[in-house]
Amino acid sequence: MEQKGDNSADIEMQQKLSKDNESPLNRNASGESSATEDNPPVPPKRDYAAENAETQAPPEYASVKKRKKLISFPPRPEFVYKPESTAATMTCLKNCMIIVHLLIWLLGAIITGLGIWLKIDKDFWNIQKELDIKQFGTATTLLIVVGVVIMVIGFCGCWGAITSTIWLLVLFSVVMIIIVILEIAAIALVWTSVASESTQEDVKLKAKNALQHFVDDDNKRYFIDLIQRKLRCCGVDGPGDYHLDPVHPIPIPSSCIPKDSLVPYEKGCYTAVIEFLKSKAAIVGGVAVAVLLLQLAVLGLTICLVYNCCC
Repeated sequence: MEQKGDNSADIEMQQKLSKDNESPLNRNASGESSATEDNPPVPPKRDYAAENAETQAPPEYASVKKRKKLISFPPRPEFVYKPESTAATMTCLKNCMIIVHLLIWLLGAIITGLGIWLKIDKDFWNIQKELDIKQFGTATTLLIVVGVVIMVIGFCGCWGAITSTIWLLVLFSVVMIIIVILEIAAIALVWTSVASESTQEDVKLKAKNALQHFVDDDNKRYFIDLIQRKLRCCGVDGPGDYHLDPVHPIPIPSSCIPKDSLVPYEKGCYTAVIEFLKSKAAIVGGVAVAVLLLQLAVLGLTICLVYNCCC
């Protein structure tokens, strides 16, 4: 019995020693054999994802190495869609469009009223009749037509902005583009026509013919006296225009002579009128440029409103 107990103790001791000498690197396919020269140990696999996660910078900051220094930049801001801000922008844009189109409608009403007033004004028609310039009547008719068109355009734009009607806004944009192009063409045409020598000579000739009937017609006398007195000029090219007919010379009127002198003005009224128009050219040009810029601004606002309504 004692021998059996000693044998069992020896067996347990050997098993314990064999377990202590065993390692996971020296196991074979069955998990019990140790490593040998023919079967070298296999190194454990590295978890690169875990290592990168440990060494990576926090997500809210991006790090860059430059000249051996660590420089941190704040995160890039993200643009977030906010329906509230878009609705507020649309409301503000609509209100601006309504106000601007009301101003356009008012401008058209003023132009229409001016054309009607010139059409029925007797003094204006007397001037046209005496100078025999038919373009004045055409200009008044054109003023009325343009004013009515501007009123219709302003109403369409205003109603389209209130109701967000796409086709009205598109129609307004197309018509506004056409009007801007026509305005630029008309300004260029008028400028070249006025600057041409043939137009100037034609105006001079008609003015001199009207001057020859100065005594016979009260309307002509009133008109010519008004120009000569206001602009301090005499005749078309000078006082000599009253003596163009040596058989029936016309006496120089009192409007050609200053109150404190007996010598008539040497400057002709044609030159005086040209100088007067040039002195007002800056104002007229400024108003024209302001109107053109206003139209372009309205066109831009309308296009933005159409884009927002469609998108």
